[in-house]
Amino acid sequence: MQGRIWLTGFEPFGDHAENPSQCLVEGLLNTSVKQNIRSTSPYGLESESVEVEFVGQILSVDEQGSALSIDFLENIDAVIHVGLNEKVSKINFEMCAINESDFRIPDNSGRQISESVIDDTGFALLHTTAHRPSISAAFSNNDGVEISEDCGRFVCNETYYRTLNYIEQQGIQSRDRPLPAIFVHIPSFDYIPEEIQSQILCELAARMIQKPVVEVVGAVLINSDRRILACQRASNQVMGGHWEFPGGKVDAGESKIDALKRELDEELGIDIEVGKMLGTLEHDYQSMIVHLSFYSCKTTDSEFRLSVHDDYVWFSEDDALGINWLPADIDFVEQLLEIGFESIHSSV
Repeated sequence: MQGRIWLTGFEPFGDHAENPSQCLVEGLLNTSVKQNIRSTSPYGLESESVEVEFVGQILSVDEQGSALSIDFLENIDAVIHVGLNEKVSKINFEMCAINESDFRIPDNSGRQISESVIDDTGFALLHTTAHRPSISAAFSNNDGVEISEDCGRFVCNETYYRTLNYIEQQGIQSRDRPLPAIFVHIPSFDYIPEEIQSQILCELAARMIQKPVVEVVGAVLINSDRRILACQRASNQVMGGHWEFPGGKVDAGESKIDALKRELDEELGIDIEVGKMLGTLEHDYQSMIVHLSFYSCKTTDSEFRLSVHDDYVWFSEDDALGINWLPADIDFVEQLLEIGFESIHSSV
C-alpha cells in the first residue's frame, strides 16, 4: 500500500535559535519510507506494509505561514502538521483545533493578538479528521505519546484550524472520506531523540493513509415462527433510525462466538445459542472498513432489555426488503432470502 503525506514544520520563533519541528520534517521531506506496522485490536489494517511519500514545506511562524498550507492539498492522502511545544516532554497528538487566537508572545511578523477568532464564519471547535479511536489504540502503549485536547492558541492552533476548516468547507476528501489531518506537537530532542520522533511520525503517517478495519459479528436470531429479529439504532447514534442485526465489535483476545454472546447480553439482556455461520461480507464506510460475520442464533428468553436500541421487530421473508437497513446489512438480507428462513431455523 502507498500513500502521500503533506508534512509541515515551522521555522524558529521566539527565543528559539532552532525549531526541532523544522529539523524533524526536513529529515523526511521528499523521501519515501517503507513502514511495517501491526494491527491493534479492535482495529485491523488494510495492509501491514506501507510505503509513505513525504512532501510538504517549512512554514513561517505568522499569518502567512498558517494560511499557506491549504494551497497544496491536491493529490494528498493525509496531512500532518508538526510544531514545537517547549512545555511538553512527550509527543502530543492534537485532537482538536479552536477557533481562537490568544498569543502570549508576538509571532515572527510582530503580530500579537488576543481573544480573537480565526474565522468569523467557522465552528468554535473542529476535530481531527484522522480516525481518532484507531490512532489512540495504536499508540496507547507508547510512553512517548500523549493524546491532547488542547492545541494552544498560537500559530500552531491557527494553522491546524485553517486546515480543518478548509477541509470542512471545501469538502476535501481522500478515498471517499474527509482528508485525514492532524497536528503533532513535539518536545525538545532532549526528551525524545530525533530518530525516535521520526519513527513515531512515520508510523502515524502509515496508519493515517489507511482506513481501519473492524471485525463485527451479527446475530440472525430466529424464533419458532420463522421470523428474524431486527433492532433499530438509537436516534443519538451514528445512522440512528436504521435497522440492523444485533451484535458488535470483536474485542481483543475474543472469539467471534464469545463476542456475539457478550454483545447480545449487553444489548438485549439475553442468553443465546449460536449455530452455524451463515455468511460474511465486507462494507466500506467512509471512516472504516467493516468485516461482518453472521451466525444463526436462538434464545429461550422471552423478554428483551433494550440498552442501545430504540425498538425491535420480528420480520418475515415478505417483510425483509421493506425495512430501512444499515448499508452494511442490506446485502446480507438478500443472502438470507436466498437461503430461506426455514433453512436458517434448522441450522441452530
